[in-house]
Amino acid sequence: ILWLDCDREGEAISDEVRTVCLKGNPRLGTQNRVYRAKFSTVLQGEIRRALCTLGRVNENFVQAVQARSEHDLRVGAAFTRFQ
Repeated sequence: ILWLDCDREGEAISDEVRTVCLKGNPRLGTQNRVYRAKFSTVLQGEIRRALCTLGRVNENFVQAVQARSEHDLRVGAAFTRFQ
């Protein structure tokens, strides 16, 4: 179970952690056993709710973060040339 921040960045980090976990134990992928918990506070009720409503990594959020990161790098590199 991936317990990372409940935002797009957390989703992208979850994707990276999932990749590392699957390299270390490929059986996780073949048995589709990687889940994502989503919570916003560290309170007992919130943690229990997250555990009862496990989902998967949102690939759309992951791709959005990757696209924004690439865009930021390209724009930053373009402005660096003017300095």
